Amino acid sequence: MSIEAELQSITAEAARVLRVPVAFVGLLNGDHETVRAMTGWNVPSIPSFAVRIRDARDVVIIGDPESDPRLAHHPMVTGEPHVAFYAGAPIVDASGVFLGALSVLDGKPHVVTAEQTALLRSLARHAARELAFEEALHDSDERFRDFFERIPEFVMSLGADGKLMHANQSTLDVLGFTQEELTRTPLVRVIEPEARDAFRRAFTEVFSSGEPQTVETVFVTATGHKLDVEGSLYPKLIDGTPMLARVIFRDISERKQFEADLGSARDAALEAARLKTQFLTNVSHEIRTPMNGIVGMIDLLLATPMGAEQQDFAHQARASAEQLLSIVNNILFVSHLEAGGLTPSNVDFDLSRTLQRIVEVMKIAALGKDLDVSLVYDSHLPPIIRGNQARLRQIVTNLLENAVKFTEEGKVVLSVSQQTETDTHRVIRFEVRDTGPGIAAEDRLLLFERFSQIEASSTRRFGGVGLGLATARQLVETLGGLIDVDSTPGIGSTFWFTVPFAKQLGARKPIASSDLEFRGKRVLLVDHYPTSRQIVRHYLETTWEMRVDSADTAAEVLLALRRELAAGDPYRVVLFDAMPDMEPLAFAREVHAREDVSGTSLIFLAANSRDVNQERLRESGVHAFVAKPVGQGELFDALTLALAHDAIPLSRAAAQPYDARPEPAVVSAEQRKSVRVLLAEDNFLNRKLTMSQLEKLGYVADSVGNGKEAVEAVARQSYGIVLMDCQMPVMDGYEATIEIRRREAGADKRRRIIAMTANALEGDREKCLAAGMDDYLAKPTRHEDLEKALARYFA
Repeated sequence: MSIEAELQSITAEAARVLRVPVAFVGLLNGDHETVRAMTGWNVPSIPSFAVRIRDARDVVIIGDPESDPRLAHHPMVTGEPHVAFYAGAPIVDASGVFLGALSVLDGKPHVVTAEQTALLRSLARHAARELAFEEALHDSDERFRDFFERIPEFVMSLGADGKLMHANQSTLDVLGFTQEELTRTPLVRVIEPEARDAFRRAFTEVFSSGEPQTVETVFVTATGHKLDVEGSLYPKLIDGTPMLARVIFRDISERKQFEADLGSARDAALEAARLKTQFLTNVSHEIRTPMNGIVGMIDLLLATPMGAEQQDFAHQARASAEQLLSIVNNILFVSHLEAGGLTPSNVDFDLSRTLQRIVEVMKIAALGKDLDVSLVYDSHLPPIIRGNQARLRQIVTNLLENAVKFTEEGKVVLSVSQQTETDTHRVIRFEVRDTGPGIAAEDRLLLFERFSQIEASSTRRFGGVGLGLATARQLVETLGGLIDVDSTPGIGSTFWFTVPFAKQLGARKPIASSDLEFRGKRVLLVDHYPTSRQIVRHYLETTWEMRVDSADTAAEVLLALRRELAAGDPYRVVLFDAMPDMEPLAFAREVHAREDVSGTSLIFLAANSRDVNQERLRESGVHAFVAKPVGQGELFDALTLALAHDAIPLSRAAAQPYDARPEPAVVSAEQRKSVRVLLAEDNFLNRKLTMSQLEKLGYVADSVGNGKEAVEAVARQSYGIVLMDCQMPVMDGYEATIEIRRREAGADKRRRIIAMTANALEGDREKCLAAGMDDYLAKPTRHEDLEKALARYFA
């Protein structure tokens, strides 16, 4: 609706609310008011009523204008049409300046209620906002035009024939041509001849595909000076057809020169760093050899008969030697760090989840290309492996980045499978296949060398310094693996590497919720962004084999929920973003207010994580949220939380706020002795500390060292409370809790399981509750927090 139409609707509403024939929005103009909108009359100007109420700053009601000094001499009171009633609400801008008034008139007296007064005041404020918006639009348009002409970038409009239609002043000043001179010839004429073909290809692609294109080229000014520029061509679509192109370029001549200088400086710095590292390594090793001899000889000396003073001298000499050896070891540590020779310790990690996250990032990097990035993972591989996760992630990322960079269309596929197996190790093969330009056999030797690229032209087109593959090779070798490439020019390349991983002694599972079955569950998806909707639907349908339907509005969702429930095949989850007919929190409350569909789980697809109030989402009944762009791992976690009650009969909603736990009552000594407590904790010092706390609190307690032992213990003994550490060997706390809850199915009473974990970040509480735990304690555990958690058992 236009501003004029909005003001007109305001006057109509004012006339209706106060039951008068005339209402108008008037702005001060000397002793008259310029009428911006009017109901009842049709005049452009009127003798000012507003000027007589400008000092009131609130609604003014004059029931007898003839006797009121403010209007007694007004020409429309003393003469036609003989106004007998006036009410006006001032219109004031944001800085407090009086602009005019929303006024109502009648030829007969009125009695105005408090409700009518409030509505008139509200309508006047609405009119003030509309007028302020109109002024802002006008100022914005003027500022934009000024900004467009003065910005240092070169901004132009090109027709489909390539001829310049308009250029901003910066373009004319830098190139040295007039507007008329540039519009007489295609823009390509002011581009260096060697760069014209690349510009023509990009320009043609804009008009054929309707998609923006990024291009780097060289302008030649009127004086013959060359400018390196970089920018984008954006199509202007009319009825879906590109009619012209907007071009925005910026001068990158200084950057080009800087890059050239930086390359020379980089080579010199790398050589200096190499010499320094080599020197430190050599000196450190040379010093360590005699130092070990010195320490060893002092040890032998200490083993011989000596007097007290001699032993004191020897001990001091050995302490000084150990200190010096420590210093030398630190120097050697630094030299290895700079040389990339240090490898972090191995850890247990979820290989499939790690690779999925990398592929999701690469999908975003491939946006704008006709390129599909996917993962093929051998289901026979164990879910948890032990190895160097950070190094492996870096290798795969480097190879995928390289494939996405050089592949314009087609596919990039990461495949993971087991190559060989021994009693102690399994060798896993990773392949990155692309449909890129391929690599000639004579160029393969250069691929894995530092700062080398197989074509000089590739540096200008794709960027980079040639470290990605070289780094990948170095990292693979540090992991004891092999790396190579198979390639056919014009068809594509397959970069592969193999890494040995030590086998695990016991079976491990990724996370507690990974056993939850998604297949076949019905999902209703509301996502108004096509790219996001396509990605989310792919995860739901292809990855997890869920049944997915779509909707656009809250009304459609509520209708579909009731319809499918009545048909006996209800939706288990609704994933929704902002909808046009209902605010997200209101929608969530509406779903939970309806008993027939209140069991449906809700996941909010947020535009970004910064504006999400998680507490309000929980209070409204939203089980989880995912910030866009939606990653597969984050969506998996959200579905796990939303569907947790399908796998485990929780005693409370998985998303219940932590602060909503009931305040425990005072527990007597007899009550404490009546319940037996089991502590599952693998760390000896932590177990000793907690057992001491339990003893001081008066509880009878036993302890075990891992989740498997905890499951076995509760099968033998009737424990009322289990304090469960989350991270333990053999079987972790999540898995142990799921097994305990599975065995409790159908029992009259559940044990109370309290999580104890060092992970105290957002989401950790939800994971504990989703696994079937009843409460949550973050380490280090305070005495009073433990006491309260135990006391809640009796509530």
